[in-house]
Amino acid sequence: MPPLAGKDMSLLILPALAFPSPHSSLKSAYNITLDTLLPSLVSKDSLKDDSLARIDIAVVLSDSYPLSSKSPRASAFAAYQLLFSSVYSLVVSSAAKVSIDLDFPGGLDVRVFVLEPRLSSLPPGVAGKQPLAGPIVDITTFVKSSRPYRTIYSVDGESGEQALKQLVTAYNSINISPSPMERLPSGPAISTSSSTSKPSESVIDDRPLQSHTSVAVGGTFDHLHIGHKLLLTGTILAAEPSSTGSPRLITVGITGDELLVNKKYGNVVESWDSRQQRTAEFVESILTFHHDVPSIRSVQQINEPGPNGRVVRVTYSTTTTTSPTDEITINYTKISDPFGPTITDENISALVISAETRAGGNAVNDKRGEKGWKALEVFEVDVLDAGAGDGDETGVKEVKKGFDSKISSTEIRRRFAERLPQ
Repeated sequence: MPPLAGKDMSLLILPALAFPSPHSSLKSAYNITLDTLLPSLVSKDSLKDDSLARIDIAVVLSDSYPLSSKSPRASAFAAYQLLFSSVYSLVVSSAAKVSIDLDFPGGLDVRVFVLEPRLSSLPPGVAGKQPLAGPIVDITTFVKSSRPYRTIYSVDGESGEQALKQLVTAYNSINISPSPMERLPSGPAISTSSSTSKPSESVIDDRPLQSHTSVAVGGTFDHLHIGHKLLLTGTILAAEPSSTGSPRLITVGITGDELLVNKKYGNVVESWDSRQQRTAEFVESILTFHHDVPSIRSVQQINEPGPNGRVVRVTYSTTTTTSPTDEITINYTKISDPFGPTITDENISALVISAETRAGGNAVNDKRGEKGWKALEVFEVDVLDAGAGDGDETGVKEVKKGFDSKISSTEIRRRFAERLPQ
């Protein structure tokens, strides 16, 4: 696998459709966009050897989404995670259709985050000062981060032009010139639901929900792929950004090597160190929007006896003259059982899972109940879905097969095993 650094980076600006739009509307609007863009990013002229081309997709929120700074993340989680899962699903479907590798040498590394353009509706002093608010970040903070994109892509049409104008205006406001820009074709957004015109308040979960400053997730994270990326994005999403300077903690449990020896194609399972580094690099890319990330990052290596004793602790801390210190710590913890720190750290208050691992969330809360601890609030991210296929039945089956292979660590290991000398 190529090194993490030195990737060719581009940015795609996609306007979010009205919430809640069906997956078919997203496909109608942006299928042609991705089908046009993805092959160009991995052409022989743009990609050398076994490197990965990185494409960040910044989804610009529409007015139908709750304002990110006024709605607790717990209450808006369902709306935002659906947006992330829909965009990632569309990416995988397009990659399968045009035979583009994802998270594999010679292919693409895709990352999705959300831009908040409604600066006039944000509280005073917020715009431009949210470097640790990912995966939702206001558009001024984003441009201040000065990410080195080779090209910024936008889409044709009224909403595409509006999103591009918002981005350019943000760059102009801080006297920074954006990267070269190109427009891509887009299709119509077809909506069959009259609820797409509902105001943002309608997508808020108004149940009494706790805001969470200590959130956990667990997994193997072997050969990090888009399914892992969605799970990690949901985890960061669930952690409430601080308005008071209170520190936040995200616990990422990563399965120890000894539990993976019987995995299929186990000879190419990545080491714990490699999996931790890949996971941390991805988390940083959608969490931190700062012009000099190394200056706000500190790393501590912890090796203590007993379970959950191996931790790589990464802390990001910012201080400005006009706002309190903002701090978030990510504990990348080596785990040796299905529970990890969720049953050794009572202060963790939320757990993020995929729909496929719902039983695991229930088991964690059963264990916490046995200890007399409060149950974790469980946030669930969707399983990535190819959705309705295009063309004849044979074509549909081929796309579905290609889709599934791109979100499977086993399939990625199989392909790496085939590359080994015989």
